[in-house]
Amino acid sequence: MKINMIDGLSRRDFMAKTVLTSTAVYLGLGNDLGLAAVEPPPETTTVRFQKILAPCWVPQLVAEPLLREEGFTDIQYIEHEKISQGEEDILAGKVDFTADFTAQSLMKFDPGSPIDFISGLHVGCWSLIGSDRIKSVRDLKGKKVWAVGSAATSAYAVKAIPNVFFKSLIGYVGLDPDNDVEYVVVPKNEAIELFKRGEIDAFLSFPPGPQQLEAAGIGHTLVDTNVDRPWSKYYCCMILGRRDFIRNNPIATRKVIRSILRANDLVSQDPEMAAQLLVDRKLRKADDQEFMVQALREIPYKKWRSYSPEDTIRFWALRLNQLGIIKHSPQEFISKNTDWSHIASLKKEMGMTW
Repeated sequence: MKINMIDGLSRRDFMAKTVLTSTAVYLGLGNDLGLAAVEPPPETTTVRFQKILAPCWVPQLVAEPLLREEGFTDIQYIEHEKISQGEEDILAGKVDFTADFTAQSLMKFDPGSPIDFISGLHVGCWSLIGSDRIKSVRDLKGKKVWAVGSAATSAYAVKAIPNVFFKSLIGYVGLDPDNDVEYVVVPKNEAIELFKRGEIDAFLSFPPGPQQLEAAGIGHTLVDTNVDRPWSKYYCCMILGRRDFIRNNPIATRKVIRSILRANDLVSQDPEMAAQLLVDRKLRKADDQEFMVQALREIPYKKWRSYSPEDTIRFWALRLNQLGIIKHSPQEFISKNTDWSHIASLKKEMGMTW
């Protein structure tokens, strides 16, 4: 296991916006966000996150100077192989907090496991791109689709599984995700070439993929979770934490949540800064930067105040339960694996409306 310690952000203007000046003033949210300065310090000055691989989780990185404002001095990012490995790392005691796609999280542990959803992160990011022959999701019956799950990034040949969002999407329109489509299991770049040649009828895409395909005039968007209901009405990704850390460090937990949610506003107001940060940290290639800016601008980071994290758990758990992907009811996860006390304590301060 490797630990990457980030001592500061590289862009001088970002530091000026967040540390050297009042972040609250920069965000236009008033001086109430300066409460961190008069609150008790965190019970611990060390916090460990899963190192982000998914670019849509960039608020976790943007939050670093805000975390330092809150009193954290040792901010660690734990390296791993898969995009979605945070839950496993929490259960193994390697990290304290992680972000992940809600549906994937629900698949990874049973109710009662020592891990809790504590806040939403952002809405949207997934897109389903169709060929000219496909006019709606229902048209995919009997067609070839590339929809590889992120858990299979290192084993496409035989271990790749359909993405849980795609299975939920197919099931939502009345198709059988296991029998009504043919999954093409190849690496992503090969899948894009097959799609260009018309040998695949739909392509599940993740930023900056949709933006790149659009710029190349390839395919058209069937579903955009940034704007299309019901997906756009719930958090896509959420923040989870290690239960013993949360219970032993309530002040620190509150500060972590506040920092990441404030970072959402920064990403919304300055997607160029966030995209540059991804390049600086070698999480995205410089060639992708233009498309990442577009993607981060399209993801509705600024809308986090109006979405209920509990409604999100209920929505996704119901989808997966109906498909037989999980056996537990939404209420089991809500009662045993959520802790909204910290986000609830921030509602008035941060202007949440749910």
